[in-house]
Amino acid sequence: MTPLSPELSHVVDTIYPPARQALAYQIASIGRPLYFVDAFVELALLYFFWRSGTAARWRTWFERKIRWPWLAAAAFAAVALCALSIVMSPLSWYGGFVLLHQYGLSSAPFSVWLGDWAKSVLLTAVVGALVCAGFVRLVARASGRWPLYAALIAAPLILFGSAIFPVFVAPLFNNYTPLPASSLTRAILDLAARNGIDAKVVYEYDMSRQTNEGNAYVAGIGPVERIAIGDTLLKALKPDEVLYVVAHEMGHYKLGHLWLGSFYAWLGSILAIALIALIVPRVLARSPERARDLADPAGLAIVAFTVMAASLVLAPVTNGLSRGIEHAADVFAADQTALGGAGVRAFARLGSEDLSSLHPPDLAVWYFYDHPPLDYRVEYAAEHARGAGDP
Repeated sequence: MTPLSPELSHVVDTIYPPARQALAYQIASIGRPLYFVDAFVELALLYFFWRSGTAARWRTWFERKIRWPWLAAAAFAAVALCALSIVMSPLSWYGGFVLLHQYGLSSAPFSVWLGDWAKSVLLTAVVGALVCAGFVRLVARASGRWPLYAALIAAPLILFGSAIFPVFVAPLFNNYTPLPASSLTRAILDLAARNGIDAKVVYEYDMSRQTNEGNAYVAGIGPVERIAIGDTLLKALKPDEVLYVVAHEMGHYKLGHLWLGSFYAWLGSILAIALIALIVPRVLARSPERARDLADPAGLAIVAFTVMAASLVLAPVTNGLSRGIEHAADVFAADQTALGGAGVRAFARLGSEDLSSLHPPDLAVWYFYDHPPLDYRVEYAAEHARGAGDP
């Protein structure tokens, strides 16, 4: 928790009224326990799917119906992922629709939420089927060498996902249109050019379609680089505040955070592979009637269980690394724009718009926060503003 000076508190409270700050603590008190409820329910479902023999029965059915092992494994994984999403849908609906509407974070109709949920389920099923089928076939063909091959394959897959997101995935959920020429557009493109970002257009996307919260991002690699700003951000923030936020996103590009984040993700994948290799075969060997071995699609539930449980345990580490990256981008934004005062106002407006806790407990920051807490970001921007003489 970072205490703010009375003068700074006055500025923040004017933009982010204490009444809304109280709402932020209310929604956090619901959302944080809900996160663990979601996780433990999903873990329980994965375990039951394997332990009850349901996974083995489904695998046998698909293997009888489909001659090719790879395709049978892919079909098994796709159906299992869709079934898991459907069983989890009440919790997804509550956390992603009911709670957001209850606290005014979204005004999207149920039909929009349902459409986006369905797209997400189908996308997860397709990608998950390819990954799962590739995994079981790799284990079957490479035997004891599969961890090495899996680690080598993971790196390009992670980079490929980063490259295709802005062009092929994001447009599935939102419409992107070029932002008309203006002083703000010119300032953004000038800042991009100074920092080696090959962008000729700034895109606006209809984030208001799903939420009232604000966001922007710079994503992609090489020719698919894209600067995109949510319409909610453009409506809620002043031009200099928008520039500060976009500069933060440019900082990720300039400072190589895409590569650093991909490297961290690759290290995480290596750890996951090691855990799978060490733990899952021993678990499966105790009940061969439920899954023959690690190359059996029926064992994928325990693979997913292991990876998910590890991610819950390691969340403080991964989020701590992410907070370091995000603070570096904040430093970049303050240095490049010399608009620390705009940064203070931008963070306060985003906090009010997103209902972010102004002074979250240290324990919550340690476990949940992948960005620095709001008070820390406000204080840093204010210090930079004072140093630069920015009001």
